[in-house]
Formats: sequence, C-alpha cells, structure tokens
Amino acid sequence: MEVFTALGLFVGTLTALLLIGTWMPAALGISGLTLLIANGDGRMLESIGSVFWNQGSSFVLLAIPMFIFMGEIVLASGVSSRFYRSITPWARFLPGQLYNSNIVASALFSSVCGSSVATAAAVGTVAIPELRKAGYNDRMSFGTLAVGGTLGILIPPSSAMIIYGSMVNENIAKLFIAGIVPGVMIVGLCIAYIVLATVFNRRLAPAQTGLPSLGELLQSVPGALPLILLMVAVIGSLYTGMVTPTEAAAVGVLGALLVAGSFKKLNWPMLKRALEATVASTCMLMFIILSAQIIAFAFARLGITRELTDFVVNQNVSPWTMLLIVVVLYLVLGCFLDAISMMVMTLPLIYPVMMELGFDSVWLGVVLVLLMEIGLITPPVGLNLFVLQRVGGRPLREVALGSLPFVGLLLAGVLLLAIWPEIALWLPGKL
Repeated sequence: MEVFTALGLFVGTLTALLLIGTWMPAALGISGLTLLIANGDGRMLESIGSVFWNQGSSFVLLAIPMFIFMGEIVLASGVSSRFYRSITPWARFLPGQLYNSNIVASALFSSVCGSSVATAAAVGTVAIPELRKAGYNDRMSFGTLAVGGTLGILIPPSSAMIIYGSMVNENIAKLFIAGIVPGVMIVGLCIAYIVLATVFNRRLAPAQTGLPSLGELLQSVPGALPLILLMVAVIGSLYTGMVTPTEAAAVGVLGALLVAGSFKKLNWPMLKRALEATVASTCMLMFIILSAQIIAFAFARLGITRELTDFVVNQNVSPWTMLLIVVVLYLVLGCFLDAISMMVMTLPLIYPVMMELGFDSVWLGVVLVLLMEIGLITPPVGLNLFVLQRVGGRPLREVALGSLPFVGLLLAGVLLLAIWPEIALWLPGKL
C-alpha cells in the first residue's frame, strides 16, 4: 500500500470514528487494525496477539500502576491541604505570593503524583478558596493552577515519560532525570512572569503582606516534609542507580503509605478509594498503549515509517524546520486530543524522522512532554481547564483566558530547549 494512501486511510478512519463519538483509545486501535485488514495479509493480524502479550507483560510498564497508586494514596489521604498551607509562608518573599504558592506546590505535589489532572484538582481544590478569600484575581489564579498542574507529566515520576520510553525503547530513568531541570526552568519562568505581572498590574493581587517570621517558617516544615522526603526517596534512588524505575515506584508506594500513616489517614476506606482510582486509570492507559502498539506495528510492517522517513530526508528538510512542523502539529492536535493519545498516535511516525535528522531521543521525549502540557491547557479539550472550571465554578472561557500567557511560557521553554539541549541532557549525562 502506498504510504500516503495508507496515511489517508488511517486519518480518515480515525476522524470518522471520533466524529461518531467512539472512545479515543478504541478509535486508535480500530484505525490501526483497518490498515492491516486493508493490506489483506492475514499473517499480520495473527501477530497482534504476540504484540499485546509483549507489552502487557512488560516489567517497565509495571511502574505505571504503582506510580498511579502512589499518587492516589497521597490524594485519597487528603494531605494536599496541609501541604499547600505549609508552602504558603515561603511564597511571601516574592510579589504575587499565593500565585507563587500555586506553582511551587504544584511542582512538588506533581513529583509524588505523576498526573497533571490530579495535581490541578488537588492543589486547585485547596488553593481557590484561599485565593478568593485573600482577594486575588480569579483569571490569574486559574492560569497559575492550570500550568502548575501540567508539571505532573514533566517532573518525575511521569506516566507520559514511561509510555514514551516503552514505545521507543529509551531508558526510563534517563527520561525521568531529564525532566527535572526543564521542570525547574518552567517553574522559574512562571514565577518570573508572576512577579513582573503583579508588580506592573497591582489589581492582580492584594498588597504584599509582611515577610514570614522564623517561627512561621519552622511551623510550616512538618506539613511539607513528608511529601518532600517521599519525592527525594523516589528521585534520589533513581539518580543514584540503586533501583530501576519500576522498583522506585514500589519504593514510592511504600513511602506514600508511610506518609498517609504519619498524618493518621491510613485506613481501609482510603485504600479502597485509592485502589479503585488506580485500576480505572491503569486500564485506560493500558488500552491506549495497546492501541498505540497496533498502530506502530501496522506502520512498521507496511513500511510506512521507513518510506515517510526517506521522503522527509530526500526533501532535504532541515532539522529546525522539522522541529517547527512537530511543534505546530502538537499545538493543533492538542486542541482536539488528550495528551497521551496525541503522543501515542504520532510517535510511530515522527520519532524515526527526528532520529534520522540527528535529534537526541531523551531530549525529544522532554520536548514532546512540554508540547503535551500545552495541550492540557488549551481549549476545547484541555483537561486541566475542565478540572479547574469544575473546582472554581467559573465559565471555561475565564479559565482558558487565564491560562493563555502560560501557553506562551511553555512555548518559550520549548525554544530554550531547542537552543540549549543541555538543559535536558546535562543531568542524565551524569548518571
């Protein structure tokens, strides 16, 4: 089958299925199967079972349910409110005070949660009443919480990084470590913007209160320390090479149970809620991963991946032009698809092309995750926007407008990574 005919069939089938309301993971899998059936080779369909088995029994992918379980324990135990209030005194050193708390709390919370939507929901539920009571601008509040939530798929542990690594056969530990410095960079860019915005527009935030006393700072430590220690245990064990990502996930689950116990929240109803949420999230992600494997298998067996790569190379497309194409593609798709589905659908096509043009696999993973973050805060399908709309009780338009400046900051992050790839590659190089 000719490459562009096959791509047209795939895109057409996927579009038709989505228009009639088919669930995205199912639509992806059916579209991949359509390619194999149209090719008329029954042996390819017989191979699907082994593809499923290889992915379903993957030791690497075992990290996904355990990291999700770790995050769900932390969420179900209700420690997020105590954690947020512990961060607040430290944010009073800079203009924009509680806005900065949103960013820092989201960054730290995401490192033990691994989910953007869960981070936005957990921090937003606690932060929005506090922000309104103190007189902060609603639109700006939504923006800081939305972008803070996106850090859940960049700062490790990240389900998106695990899926990327399993699909392209990249070292998961390196991907996790590669997300740390870019994550800190995004936090820095957001805080810099908040400081400048609140200094030049006094209506965005109330007058700055006095600096916290030493006593206030010391009193805040016990509320934040357990989650910070959990983060250090997971990331530190990975960085030192003591454990694999899957083993680090097991360490994280044990640590989360200890955190819940330290706050006297460890009980069977809490564990039941965490387990139910973990099963639901894991089933959804595994469905997407298996559908992605059908697509990747179909593209590879039909020669679509190789032919498309050769076509791009023969057109003498420069690496930077190709990167721009990928950025625009993800910005457009991010308006209509959820982040994980967007990645697994496009990765079998763009990854070989980007590798042929000389890009680094770990660096590309970080860039794609940043682009996926933008999709989480752009309407009409930005999941973080819907979460905050529900939590904050405001129209989606207000939440989306508040997030708009932070879309620019995430794009600036992609630009900085393109200019200085070492931002993502320096720390993994130390492993």
